[in-house]
Amino acid sequence: MFKINQKTNRILKTFFYSLAILVIIFNRSNIVFSAVNNWVEISRTNEGIQYLDRNSLNNKGKNIIEIITKYSKIKANTSEKIEDNIYIMRINCISNEFKDISVNGKNNPSAKWEASNKDKLLDDVISDSCENV
Repeated sequence: MFKINQKTNRILKTFFYSLAILVIIFNRSNIVFSAVNNWVEISRTNEGIQYLDRNSLNNKGKNIIEIITKYSKIKANTSEKIEDNIYIMRINCISNEFKDISVNGKNNPSAKWEASNKDKLLDDVISDSCENV
C-alpha cells in the first residue's frame, strides 16, 4: 500500500509542477502581446520619436479610433533612446482630438479629450491613424 501512495504522490507532484509551468508560460501576456506589435515610426523631432502599432488600430465607431502608440524620448545630440512610454490613445478623427486612456499599462479612466496644441508628433499620429482607419 505504501508503494501505491508513493506512486500517486509522484504523479500528483508531476501534474502540479506541469500545471504551474503552463500557468507561468501562458500568463505572461505582456511578452506575447509585445511580440505581435507592428511598430511603425510616424514622426521624429530632436526630442523624440513617435511610433504606432499598425496591428492595434481599432475603429470604435462615430469617427473614434483607438490605437497603441509608443513615444521614445531621445538625446538631441546623439539620438540615443532615453526612455519609452506606451500609450493607448483614443482619437476623434473629426475634431482631431485625442485622449490617453492608458499610459505604460496603467489605465486612465479620467482622461479628457485634448487638442494636440500643434505638437508635431501628436499631429502626425492623429493624421496617419485617421487616414488608415
